[in-house]
Amino acid sequence: MSTKKRVCVIAAREPLLRRAAALDLEVLSVQSPQEFRSLPAGLADSVTTLVLDYHDRDLLVETVGALHAARPLDGVFTVYEEALLPTAHLVDALGLPGASYETVKLLTDKWAMREHLREAGVGTVAAALGRGEADLAAFGAEHGYPFVAKPVAGSASLGVFRVDTAAEVPSVAGRLREVGLDLFLMEEFLDGHEISVDGISFHGRYVMLAVCDKITGAGFIEFGHSLPTALDADRLGAVEELVASFLECVGLTEGLSHVEVKLTAAGPKIVEGHNRRGGDRLNTMADAVYGVDLEELGLAWAAGAAEELPAAPPARCGTAVRFFTAERGVVREVLGADEVRAHPQVLELHVNFPVGRSVPRLRWSLDRAGYVVVRADTAAEALALGQDLASRIRLVVDPADPDRAADDASHRELIGELDQAGRLGYRTS
Repeated sequence: MSTKKRVCVIAAREPLLRRAAALDLEVLSVQSPQEFRSLPAGLADSVTTLVLDYHDRDLLVETVGALHAARPLDGVFTVYEEALLPTAHLVDALGLPGASYETVKLLTDKWAMREHLREAGVGTVAAALGRGEADLAAFGAEHGYPFVAKPVAGSASLGVFRVDTAAEVPSVAGRLREVGLDLFLMEEFLDGHEISVDGISFHGRYVMLAVCDKITGAGFIEFGHSLPTALDADRLGAVEELVASFLECVGLTEGLSHVEVKLTAAGPKIVEGHNRRGGDRLNTMADAVYGVDLEELGLAWAAGAAEELPAAPPARCGTAVRFFTAERGVVREVLGADEVRAHPQVLELHVNFPVGRSVPRLRWSLDRAGYVVVRADTAAEALALGQDLASRIRLVVDPADPDRAADDASHRELIGELDQAGRLGYRTS
């Protein structure tokens, strides 16, 4: 009988499966019919694939539970937002280590999270649920302007609207209706520099690993990150204290965490948190700076094969990711990519829309045209280099006339896919 650690991975892609193979783990890979791809070469001996709708809680627990009874699993793991709730169902049902459903629900349900933090007095932020223009106007009258309206359980900066004045309330209410957000969350606008904080907890002991400075643009879409942060020790200490309190408050005492924080005049405030590693190439950046592959660390932790880190390793360089955009239309030519890819300090370069593809209107993170990740001696140098290299890449497009109705229909569809409010028990129609 095999003595390998055995872990169930939900929504696994090839890189994660290869990390599992490198850790000598045996994997039960659960994929939806839409996600399923043939098993990559060289993984047949260590990966078994189960294809089912993992959002069907009963089917998931029944099927994986039967396999667990026959050959016990050591853990369950995912790195994808849409699979966090199903993973938590398995954690609870099978009695495995990890974040419980109640904890993951709190992190996913931004309204429930705000209420929970308010009751505990942790980083309190004014918030309320809304369903139309009257609610927007009432929130602005009570809490002031600007404020933000967004999906209750969304992700990737999709469907987020800022309301700057009372005069804007009718137009924002109209936009919310047009993109299908009949139910939304209203929050006070947190004015200040934004950072993201990636770390891991070992039996309640939190280790802060990677604090990134963010660059955001229109619609709160992120256009860059640099690591390590430029914050001084005092401000870092305040951030670490807040994040540790937040994680304890929501019950996330084991495994990876990714927490977004605003540094306001009143001190650091929680924007949101997740029980996964950060996106936007932060894993690549943390590996370059600290020699810590967050995804591999989280996977090893879930399988019971990770050694506890006493503290974050010292930074050994700086990194940055810069995203670039393109005009909407059909891509005719991509200029500058080969030159940038050949630069010795480039770690990754990706163009999202190759020749022949259509560039959509910029609505959310995946509408960015691509990114470049670079390494330098310091984060500031990496950020400047990344910005320079990103500016050298240009997508030449044949312009397309904007179709507002089609744009709104596409926006509604995306929100319907990404906003998990329905799965959390909210009526959204």
